[in-house]
Amino acid sequence: MRNIALAVLCCLCLSSHAADPASEMATKNAQLAISFSKAEASTFAILRDDQELQMQAEPLLRWNNPTGGEIYGDVYVWTLEGRPQAIASIYKWFTPYTHGTAEFQSLSELPLQMKRGGSIVWEPGPGVRMKPLEEAPQPAGIPFQRMRQMRSMAEQHEAVMDDREDLDKKWNLRLLPKPIYRYSSTENGIVDGALFAFCKGTTNDPEIVLMMEVQRDGESLKWMYAFGRQDSLRFVVRRNNAIVWDVPRLTPPWSNVYSPKNPYLVLRINE
Repeated sequence: MRNIALAVLCCLCLSSHAADPASEMATKNAQLAISFSKAEASTFAILRDDQELQMQAEPLLRWNNPTGGEIYGDVYVWTLEGRPQAIASIYKWFTPYTHGTAEFQSLSELPLQMKRGGSIVWEPGPGVRMKPLEEAPQPAGIPFQRMRQMRSMAEQHEAVMDDREDLDKKWNLRLLPKPIYRYSSTENGIVDGALFAFCKGTTNDPEIVLMMEVQRDGESLKWMYAFGRQDSLRFVVRRNNAIVWDVPRLTPPWSNVYSPKNPYLVLRINE
């Protein structure tokens, strides 16, 4: 009887450690998507005033979105003198589609130009306009205290997104608890800055990015902010119940997001 019990126990242990084919395939696809995103990101050269932006080598965020299918993506940022100028979510579909996609958003207050393979594929005007953050505390003198201030003020924002299919349905977006990027830029008078991401549901798929900065203004410091989209849907953001950002749905027609002149651009890759 003891031998039988041991045999059953061994079988249970073996079965519990048996590979799940679906899980193995998902892991493989996620790794393929990571390689895909990094390789594609390196093919884009972005310039501002003939100065080439620096692509940060590692992604700011890695995500998947099972609500839309099997899809995995990475978020990359391009900077100039330390300040973010462009952000892109580059992802690979496995179901129900098989192509790759890159969603770019200009975070620059000046025009940009992006080349791929020697051809200009994006040439937007200014992508954001930094505005004073009203009713904000005096910026703290210590970095970790400023981080607390930024997180607290980011949490004051409530972001809502339209559903893609049902225009009467809204999605409350979730602020990720930590900024996805922290920076400063002496050349631009930026003492401190951070990018925050708002995501749909339980995913880490960014729909909105919030850019928050402490800028030097003569002898004093001031808080500035701007929002950027990572989807074509309508977004409304409120802070303390007042609307601070309201941007329209861009599609249909889809040509609106394929236009190289717009600050938000969608590129389909390897269709």
